[in-house]
Amino acid sequence: MSNASDIEIQTRRPGEDELWTLMDLSADYFWQEDTSYTCIFVRRSSAHRCGYAALEHMQGKTLWDLGAAVAGVDQSWTQHLELRQKRLPFADLICQLPPENDSSASQYLNVSGQPQFDSQGVFTGYQCVARDITIQVQNELSLRRFRAAMDMSGDMIYLVDSATLKFIDVNDTACRNSGLTRDVMLTRSPTDTLSESAEELSARYGKLIAEGSISRIESSNISLQGRQVYLETYSRAVSIDGRWIIIGITRDITRRKRSELAAKKLQQMYSALSDTNAAILRADSPATLFQSVCEAAIKGGKFNVATILVPDADQRLRAVASSGAVAPIMTNIRISSNEQIAEGRGLAGTTYRTGKACISNDFLSDYRTQAWHDVARHQGIAAAASFPLTTNKVSTAVLLFYSTEKNPFDEEIVGLLQSMADNVSFALENFHLEEQRKTAETILRESEERFRSLTHLSSDFYWEQDCELRITKYEGKIVGDSNTRAVAELIGNHLWNMTSLTPTSTSWEQFRLTLSQHERFRDFEFSFENSEQVIYHMSLSGEPIFDEQKQFTGYRGIAKDVSERKRISDHIKYLATHDNLTGLPNRVMFTELLEQATRLAARYSNRAFAVFFIDLDRFKLINDTYGHHMGDALLKEVALRLRLPLRASDVVARLGGDEFVVLLQELTDRKKISKVAQNVLSAFAEPIIIHDKECRVTVSIGISIYGVDALDEETLMKHADAAMYVAKEEGKDNFQFYSRSIHQRTQGKLDLETNLRNALKLNELSLHYQPKLNLRSGMIVGVEALLRWKSPLLGDIAPDRFIPIAEENGMIIPIGEWVLITACQQAVAWQEDGLFPFCISVNLSARQFNDPELMTKVRAALHRSGISAHRLELEITESLVINHPGRAMKLLQEMKTLGLKLALDDFGTGYSSLGQLKHYPVDTLKIDRSFIQEIPDDEDDKAITKAIISMGRTLGLTVIAEGVETREQLDFLREQECQHIQGYFFQRPLPADEFLIWCRNHDPQEFLQSLKG
Repeated sequence: MSNASDIEIQTRRPGEDELWTLMDLSADYFWQEDTSYTCIFVRRSSAHRCGYAALEHMQGKTLWDLGAAVAGVDQSWTQHLELRQKRLPFADLICQLPPENDSSASQYLNVSGQPQFDSQGVFTGYQCVARDITIQVQNELSLRRFRAAMDMSGDMIYLVDSATLKFIDVNDTACRNSGLTRDVMLTRSPTDTLSESAEELSARYGKLIAEGSISRIESSNISLQGRQVYLETYSRAVSIDGRWIIIGITRDITRRKRSELAAKKLQQMYSALSDTNAAILRADSPATLFQSVCEAAIKGGKFNVATILVPDADQRLRAVASSGAVAPIMTNIRISSNEQIAEGRGLAGTTYRTGKACISNDFLSDYRTQAWHDVARHQGIAAAASFPLTTNKVSTAVLLFYSTEKNPFDEEIVGLLQSMADNVSFALENFHLEEQRKTAETILRESEERFRSLTHLSSDFYWEQDCELRITKYEGKIVGDSNTRAVAELIGNHLWNMTSLTPTSTSWEQFRLTLSQHERFRDFEFSFENSEQVIYHMSLSGEPIFDEQKQFTGYRGIAKDVSERKRISDHIKYLATHDNLTGLPNRVMFTELLEQATRLAARYSNRAFAVFFIDLDRFKLINDTYGHHMGDALLKEVALRLRLPLRASDVVARLGGDEFVVLLQELTDRKKISKVAQNVLSAFAEPIIIHDKECRVTVSIGISIYGVDALDEETLMKHADAAMYVAKEEGKDNFQFYSRSIHQRTQGKLDLETNLRNALKLNELSLHYQPKLNLRSGMIVGVEALLRWKSPLLGDIAPDRFIPIAEENGMIIPIGEWVLITACQQAVAWQEDGLFPFCISVNLSARQFNDPELMTKVRAALHRSGISAHRLELEITESLVINHPGRAMKLLQEMKTLGLKLALDDFGTGYSSLGQLKHYPVDTLKIDRSFIQEIPDDEDDKAITKAIISMGRTLGLTVIAEGVETREQLDFLREQECQHIQGYFFQRPLPADEFLIWCRNHDPQEFLQSLKG
């Protein structure tokens, strides 16, 4: 509608201009309501320049439709509606209207109303006036916020009268720090807490008044807990009502002062660490390195001694480098590392023995250092720390620090010292490696002469055996400690006695026969597994050795690593029997495994098994939507998840596409099989994240059992496949065992369809009603009609079972017409029973939406029931709109012309964009329950929900979240300012008579109060 001031008034009676003038002077707004409290006319006072846009567009709505909340003391919508039901006047109803947009604030109105009656005394509605009291309310709130902010400040705030030198106000922080109440504080003077006299204080305050400046004073004091604290006070003079007030703000800066001191010391340690690194670069031996490190550590200023200890022949630690005030005493000290004596259980001995740092911030109270307490007292040692220096991960020295202060080793200092020790260890490792390199060069030169005699062979490793066929030499490039240890174990042993070796080209017996005959051999292959479970494949070739007397003295030969060749061969075989995408066995290999399992089960009864036929649900949708690259990535993740709940002996294979199959070895018990199947389903409960996109897929499983359902591979697979299709029909995301009754399921579906055709005639259908709640006012703003079927023969039948059948056979058309008429008639009946009028929602299925007679049936329902068109809301799914945009736009425009309200149901599950949505004349967006279910745990669902709420607000649409079942979900929606909710947390669907009773007992104010608790 246009602005109220622009409304054309067609007929004016004498004195009407004077009446409007009086109305403009007495109120900011005036409006007229009909019998359902819906606004039919609204006007804003010409003197009220800043109108509230939503209120000026109130025509066709009630006050609570705008989201108004009752904000007056001892006022509620329940009390107010009782007055309206009694047709009584009301006055001074304080209402809070929600912000018009994100950048505006709430508006507060004082509303009064007078009931109107015609000449026969029949109630015709209300005339209402309202005054804008936003400024008064905001002023009151501002004062409260200012006082609260002052009291919540972590700083101490004082207001002092410069004339009387008395406190005139203090905040809560000042009271807590002084240990006095505010009343007692207001009887005192700043001279009671400061070291200044009254004359000095007056002089300082006078200077502040004269110069208009801000003064800053630092002071120290003793806290109530007896600790020294440092304070910083800023003061300024302000003239209030002709009186000079001194405002002082005092802040506790003790932590900052202490941090500055600690930072200074820490900086010194960083400098020491830098000097240590420089010493490492310059050092040419461990001795020069050790002394440089000790001198650099002492420069840090925190320690009086830094020393490095190394073990002697008796494993007693002696100082090889020291620096600091008492460094000379370290020269003659020998420290045991033996744990059996007290001296060895000290810091240095423990560090050398365990390879771990030891810290003692109170040396004389530490039980570990008891053997050294006398020395420590004499030398003034209060704290100590020791760090291991390692070579090849073994302790070879200890870096030791002493301090004359307690508690010098905080977390940061320990970290710096550990870095210093690590850097020194790194340097020691380099020295050690250099020594090893020189030794290796010498050995290599000697080995080269030996290998020159074997130029007729190409070898990776050289080996020798003695006359008893024991390995006496094995040389070559051996990689890794594990392989080095294995070679060491090989020396002096027979190959066939090594459990880590397995022959692959022939048996040990045949190999030993060849050796016993002193024959040459080539390419004897075996596999070797080291202690790290790495497998190598080796090829051995050798020739016998004879001395000058032709006596056999042993064998010598070469060994080649043929692991890569073996892996290539195995890989070719692997590709022929495994799925290239997932790495699982393919159809060919699974067929072979299934045939083998069938043969074993036929021979041994305990080898019977079960087969799972698994198909992904919704895979085609994801594949078609995001492309095959996303589908391939999803299939890989599915293959991984299928393996998780299975045993190592079970087989998972991919037959092709999104079909998988599982062979459960030696398992025929249905309970155990069911548990495995349920575990497989549970593995897909969490969404799969592919390329930052959330994919929700489930699986349907069909199960057949060897010996129960079939005895051959083909029939077992066929039966499992048939059971899988039953699982699909049962709603997907479940498992089904094959049974002889499966073929009867089709007949069962026909029986359900037959009974459904008679259900409408036999009055077996009913409606349940679920309310919709305004989260701001607590009012019921609407109700959704939900279809139910209770058959005398079949019992209660879930809607998800019979509605798809009704859609399929066309029964949804007459059923939908019955639902529409029944819901409208029930809404009118509730109003006649005293409930205030609210909107009733009815769902439209795809078949109904495409019915050419839909609008004729809607008009008939409105006429038969007598309900106003604006009180009927039709809910359509997002897919109906985006799949048929042309027809949908025309039909929706026709519905809006009739006055109906429109809601977009299950929003977010389709693919509509903001650009598409803005063209459709819908009033409400319903967030699909699938996004609400995982809140607040699922970050993606939270983000989608926030986006939908923001989108709805931007387009001026009402947003309702359905499926709200927990308090956490409700709190999240309130934080995001979602207008309406619907779900079991608030109320589940109820029959019409139970809904009437419940609705009468609902107290909006009480419900809102419960949310605060």
